[in-house]
Amino acid sequence: MKLIALFLLSLNALATPTISVQEFTAQSIQGIPTNAKDFASGYMNPTLGNEQISTPNGTTFDVNLSCPTSNAFLQVFAQAGTSGDLSLLQFSRDKDLDGNIDQVQNFPKPVSGICTTGLISCDAGTWDNCSGYKWDAQNDNLSLIETGIGNLGGCYCINGSCGDTSKSTRIISSIVSDLGSSAAIALAKNNPQYQISGAQTTGPIARFYGQKLVGCGDGNATQMASYYQNPQNIESESSSLANNTDGVYQLIANSPAAKKSITTSKSCSIARHTSYQNIQLEDIISYNGGTGGIHRCAGDGCLELVLGRVGDNYWDGHCNVQHQKVSFFVNMPERISQATLVNARWDDWIRVAANNQKIYAHPYPNWDGQTIPSGSRCEWSTSWNTSPNTNFTNLIKQQGKIDFTVDVQISGGGEGYAYAQVFVDESCALDQEWLSNSCETVEQDKKCTLKNETIDGVQTYKNYHPTGKTPIATQRQVGGDSCDLNLKRNWWRVDREYECKTNIDLNFDEAIARNASVQDSATTQGYSDIVDGVTTSATFDLPDIKISSCSNACKTKRIKDKVSVSGQGPVSSKTGQEWETLYRKCTGENQSICPNEQGEQVITQCSCLNEFGTASTMMQSLRQAAQDLICTTGSPQSF
Repeated sequence: MKLIALFLLSLNALATPTISVQEFTAQSIQGIPTNAKDFASGYMNPTLGNEQISTPNGTTFDVNLSCPTSNAFLQVFAQAGTSGDLSLLQFSRDKDLDGNIDQVQNFPKPVSGICTTGLISCDAGTWDNCSGYKWDAQNDNLSLIETGIGNLGGCYCINGSCGDTSKSTRIISSIVSDLGSSAAIALAKNNPQYQISGAQTTGPIARFYGQKLVGCGDGNATQMASYYQNPQNIESESSSLANNTDGVYQLIANSPAAKKSITTSKSCSIARHTSYQNIQLEDIISYNGGTGGIHRCAGDGCLELVLGRVGDNYWDGHCNVQHQKVSFFVNMPERISQATLVNARWDDWIRVAANNQKIYAHPYPNWDGQTIPSGSRCEWSTSWNTSPNTNFTNLIKQQGKIDFTVDVQISGGGEGYAYAQVFVDESCALDQEWLSNSCETVEQDKKCTLKNETIDGVQTYKNYHPTGKTPIATQRQVGGDSCDLNLKRNWWRVDREYECKTNIDLNFDEAIARNASVQDSATTQGYSDIVDGVTTSATFDLPDIKISSCSNACKTKRIKDKVSVSGQGPVSSKTGQEWETLYRKCTGENQSICPNEQGEQVITQCSCLNEFGTASTMMQSLRQAAQDLICTTGSPQSF
């Protein structure tokens, strides 16, 4: 009791604001039951039925004695191959929980990744030709059905493609535990007896125990009883737990008490961010000036360049040469896939050039576009309309500006112009990519220790120890609905939790002095307290607790079906005959009728019963029985 008082006062000394002892006392006893009805509903009924026990301050919690099965309904066995993949994965099932294996299944392919809802199989030692498999338990038949890897969650890689072929051997216990847990969850969706009551992992074998819904047989010894009979197992078990990220060893070893320092928890994250850019056609090629223009044409990413003035016979003369120029800016040459001169129309000669390099000329292919050679025929009496289909992609993919020249020789009336088609990639593009890191300061603090780390839903660090799991690179869509840009990265988000030492040393001197002052001075009227080095006096102001008046009751007994309780829950026995005692509230005039039911014998007639001795014995029995109820992981053990 002194230790408890010291602990409470120590917390009181460290916390602000403080609470006085009389306030604490009044709050503590405020909810204590003062009649049989409240006592029964708050304490007795929960130990006998499916109700919650409640503390005086109103906190409720479950204390129901469950009935876990002593037989495993699922056993998982795995072996790792030289490539790091699981070369053997076997599932054994006991469907009716009678202790006999009903079904054994082997997964026929290598297992390369483990997920919370299934697994991934790839070419051994690689991450090629991968297929996802999801657990299915329809009609109580456990199977793995093929599905898209995107339909699985929380996956991590175990084979050599992650850089370490021996990893799967090191974490084989965690692997079979993860696989079995996800399979058991699938089974439990259709059958409540597969709700996991316990799990046991030994090397490459994991066993899962469920609920026995009809009857309970004699259970095996609890874990604590096994340690009592074989104390040498404690040391070996503790050594194996030292590297168990799912146990409490690391939590205790790194606790403030173990390190003799007060610690604070700090959470941080590292996140990858991206921004995208919607590309417009004018962002790739834009009109600069001159006779011509630019517009969209049929087809995705199609641009049409108009070179020259469109029309008919807008010039006249004899053997005259006309010149037209048009210019465009090429802003993103890397997005141009093809440029072709698709159509030309003129009367009588034409020459089309880009940046002074000829693309097309007709009817004189070698015409320079400037002079009329002697003896040349000027008048062809034809309005030409041709499809040159001349490719000039290399010319237009030069960064900067491209200048087109359309030279036309006319005799009489004439015109000259051309059309070019340019195909471009107008899909959205990654604009920027950056990291936000709120862990940078904590990482550099030597007083901080990494406790937990999760990367894209895969826990890579747990309770100060690496789990050996590696997240798989994933692909995400960047941008809005109109953006189809997909990026693949090794990770996207890291969440971390650190425990950091403070500069405050644990010092209980003030708490010890305060405890001594209260203990030495406490009376039924008050006590002396020390707050901030100043001694003060305080008086008790206890609440007025009203005890309800006595109600007549009678005491009866009846033969009961003998139901005993073992470490595993209720068990049945066929030996002997037991009576159970009942208290019934009397009815009728002056509360004089004992409402005993058929088969009940009245032991004590209606009166204001004083059963303090019996109740005290009952409570003592419950206390001693509670000492025999030992919390374990639910794993069945043998005496």
